[in-house]
Amino acid sequence: MKIENIINIKGVSLEEKIKRTIDETKDELSGLTTETTCMIYSSYLSENLRREHIAHEIVSTKEYEYPYEHIFIVVPKDEKSSYIVDLTYEQFQSNKFPELLQKGYILIKEGEQLRNYLDVVGNVNINERKKH
Repeated sequence: MKIENIINIKGVSLEEKIKRTIDETKDELSGLTTETTCMIYSSYLSENLRREHIAHEIVSTKEYEYPYEHIFIVVPKDEKSSYIVDLTYEQFQSNKFPELLQKGYILIKEGEQLRNYLDVVGNVNINERKKH
């Protein structure tokens, strides 16, 4: 049995469920700005993903020893790729991942793409940038 079949036992569109949970989360948190609220957004989104029975993990950049802590969600798709779901990515003012800015999630291959994402969100201290 393939790992993607184990992850998605019901055979439903994982991407459609991610889109739906993003919409629900944005509706619930419509009054918040995205700056420094990654933990709130990720917690709400995690709860909505859990209700949809979507395997996922809340991840902190501190786990990868980056100097700035940012919280986001990883949803495994198969053995070599995962979705990064980050509803507060816009606070980093980076166009490196335009799809993430537009949709709130991207499909990445493990390795270099993940490192590139972590370099954006783990090395920029939003609070320091606000002082200038």
